Amino acid sequence: MGSKQKRNPGRGRPSSIDLLPEDIRLQLNEALRDRRLTQKEIRQGINDLLEKRGKDPVSKSAVNRYSMHIEEKGAMMREAREAADALVGGLGEQKGTDLGRAVTEMVKTLSFDLVLKDGGIDVDTLNKVALIAQRIERASKISLEREAQLRRQILEEAAETVEETAIQNGMNEEQAQLWREKVLGIK
Repeated sequence: MGSKQKRNPGRGRPSSIDLLPEDIRLQLNEALRDRRLTQKEIRQGINDLLEKRGKDPVSKSAVNRYSMHIEEKGAMMREAREAADALVGGLGEQKGTDLGRAVTEMVKTLSFDLVLKDGGIDVDTLNKVALIAQRIERASKISLEREAQLRRQILEEAAETVEETAIQNGMNEEQAQLWREKVLGIK
């Protein structure tokens, strides 16, 4: 056996930050994103709010642990975003489908890792993960379709305006059509 024991996963005891009122925890999160503030200033601001409500203050170490936890999660998200770019970067896909494709690949990888690591994954968990990936992909596709539809509509309106303006300024319909095709690419 190795010298390190495997930590028993579980919920554990909630931290003092977890026990903060929701609005104060949201303010803490916002303050931590503001790189201009020091942790000391942030903790003092949060403790001032807690004091006004008659609550116990949070410690320096609690704010520091929470800050490190948030930064760790942020780093994981940045890495996931970079991985998504790397996974689909060379495929020539539209930008909006990158996330959906990456999530699908990550779901496959996660499922495979869980099977290898834990000797199996229950069907309910696998179904939930697959459903989440499917919903993300569907939402991404709908968003891309709406964006394309809006672009077409705006381009058509611009083409009509170009054609009308050209005719009003003395061009014949053939010349106006030329502007429409050459400038906007619409026949």
